[in-house]
Amino acid sequence: MIVFLLACMDVSIPLSADHADPETPVVAPSGFADLYVDGAGGADSRTIQGAIDKAADGDWILVAPGTYEEGLNFGGKQVYISSSGGSGDTTIDASGRAYAAIASSGETSDTALVGFTIENARDGGVYVDFASLHLEDIVFSNIGGADTVHGRSADVELVDVIFDGNTASTAEIYMSRGSLQANNITLECGRGGYAIYSGHGSFLIDGADITCGRGGYAYSGEHSTGTFLRSHVKGSIYTVNEDDHPEDTVRLLNTVLEGSYTAIYGGVEIVNSVIDGGGVSYTNFAETPGTPVLMNSIFLNSTCVLTSDAPTNSVVNNSFWDTTSSCTGAVYEGVDGNLAVDPELVDAAGGDYHLSPGSPLEDAGVDDYDYDDIDGSRNDIGVYGGHYSLDGGW
Repeated sequence: MIVFLLACMDVSIPLSADHADPETPVVAPSGFADLYVDGAGGADSRTIQGAIDKAADGDWILVAPGTYEEGLNFGGKQVYISSSGGSGDTTIDASGRAYAAIASSGETSDTALVGFTIENARDGGVYVDFASLHLEDIVFSNIGGADTVHGRSADVELVDVIFDGNTASTAEIYMSRGSLQANNITLECGRGGYAIYSGHGSFLIDGADITCGRGGYAYSGEHSTGTFLRSHVKGSIYTVNEDDHPEDTVRLLNTVLEGSYTAIYGGVEIVNSVIDGGGVSYTNFAETPGTPVLMNSIFLNSTCVLTSDAPTNSVVNNSFWDTTSSCTGAVYEGVDGNLAVDPELVDAAGGDYHLSPGSPLEDAGVDDYDYDDIDGSRNDIGVYGGHYSLDGGW
């Protein structure tokens, strides 16, 4: 059983149809709960914390709808806490306490909090330190402090989580020396201008809707590696990695980025994605720098796309429209499968990056099985091509 995942673990997903998308390892319990919580009485406990204190490792705590004014501390207990009514009917109101939930005593990956609105915490919503925590069907609201979710040497999993109306002074999600897996999350930048920060860690973000505006950092990382998959990101991506470690890469796969991507050291990998209104800057003073990979992607509505001081022989089968492919005088259009034609998108200005029927980008991606569309045809350039486009969309 994994307690936590240490830094620099590669969580990128292979470009092969033989590999399924990653899923959360936590399995929801069935049958009868071990402990019941009801603030109105008539259950094992009126408070969630009271049930945690009574629970044994492996227990399932089921919480009745209502508002629970308390802060939780798992205290090393490996318990699955869920509400019967979901986040719309069940609230943990921290009422000005430092945190709404704390896992800092070696809790394992079976520890979960499912189906709650979490609000009114002073210093942050959830604090995970040298432990693991699974959060599902959670709405964070009116959370103060530096970070809404704070992980340190932690394994944090988020599924169907919404960050709404918080005032984080640093980042909505802050991870240091740990791993983050997030599926179907919605969040905006904190007041500090960051949505997600990762330091000396790893991440996989699948199906995220991140909004920061072009002046904010949707993601900022140091010495970290990870993948944005099937996501829509508004804001900049900025990553600083280590000298001579090109494997430390933040990848965009079937993702729309409305902003710019900047990498210092490490690597760059952008596959079957769209960068609208921004460019890609790669600076690597290493003796053996990485090679930026721009493949099967659409770049549009910017002055120029790629600035790089490293070899750029992996810029292949892309579409450059209303932009210049290179900011340094190199020419990519017309060679290596790169196109400079109208991609004929359905409504890019309105956020619809589907290809119109007959688009020149159909079947124009890399002609290789590893990049084929899910129907087995040759890759379509853009976010709806390749193995990870779900029946024409995510």
